[in-house]
Amino acid sequence: MINITKVGLSLLLLTTLSFSAENIILKEKTNLIFDGKVIGYSPILTPVKKVKTSKNKTEIKIKGFRLENYPQMVVRDMKRGELYAEFDEEEMANKSFKVIKKYEDDYGEVWHEVEGKFQIASKQIAKEPAKLYLNAKKTYERTCSMCHHLAASTAYTVNQWPQQIESMMEQVALDAPTKSLIIKYLQQNASDAK
Repeated sequence: MINITKVGLSLLLLTTLSFSAENIILKEKTNLIFDGKVIGYSPILTPVKKVKTSKNKTEIKIKGFRLENYPQMVVRDMKRGELYAEFDEEEMANKSFKVIKKYEDDYGEVWHEVEGKFQIASKQIAKEPAKLYLNAKKTYERTCSMCHHLAASTAYTVNQWPQQIESMMEQVALDAPTKSLIIKYLQQNASDAK
């Protein structure tokens, strides 16, 4: 009986560990809470790790890179500026992230590889990420093919797509959530996304 209990306990522990850091996607612009205070946000379609859930809050982990002289913005990596998080104040950005490693890029800029844990409202997690991505793709196709030939998502790099979409804002008025959805979709499918 004791051996069965130990095996059962081990399986339960293994199951808990395998689900404790699962990848999730945010379904909309999401407030990031640290020490009970909203200190910034993470945009729609941002990949994060779920650490644990309790009631209607979920603890998440965000990993990314930020410039040493501008810690309020965390991006995918040093070369691909897909926004993962943006903070209201430099002090809270520094307080909420742990620096894993420092790097210097080709231009002499110092970057920090960082990770931080935050709380979010559990309802901000996409229950069906595939449907959200399909909606993003359809929104891009519908919105951006009205005036011209639709460019393939691989036509531009992660860093070029925001400028391309911004240049179209005179012809098409997009609300902020739709614009963010399209940009994130294109950045995650850009020519250098992988």
